[in-house]
Amino acid sequence: MYAEGTAVSSALARLFGSANGGEALPLSGIRERASKELSQFARIVRADLAPLGIAIPPAISFVSCKQCALTLENEHPQRDAILSWLEGNDRIAKYFKEVEILFEVVRATEHAGELFPEENCFHIGLTSAGPIAYFDSHRCD
Repeated sequence: MYAEGTAVSSALARLFGSANGGEALPLSGIRERASKELSQFARIVRADLAPLGIAIPPAISFVSCKQCALTLENEHPQRDAILSWLEGNDRIAKYFKEVEILFEVVRATEHAGELFPEENCFHIGLTSAGPIAYFDSHRCD
């Protein structure tokens, strides 16, 4: 448990830098940072997949849950190639987790005191219109 908390603190420190005079970062700042990191994640994935001949569209949908590792959610025509690229790709998994943490902070702040179902997972969809991030249920297979 300690290592996970340390990893979260470390990720937030990397994303936000050190606090200025102990002032709290406004929610709008966290939202803006989450959006920027989501866009950067999309750019990195597109750049990595382009040499493999994988383009968007069709959309690519990633999901990560407490019960299962980062994986591809949708039935993409090049699913096997994307899963091969994703397998053991610690850089992408780490970046996905950093984006997830930011969106988790936003969600927790917007819905303070609300408990979320365990089956809620974090999703990132890469579409021709741009990336989207959301929480929704998912069943790990």
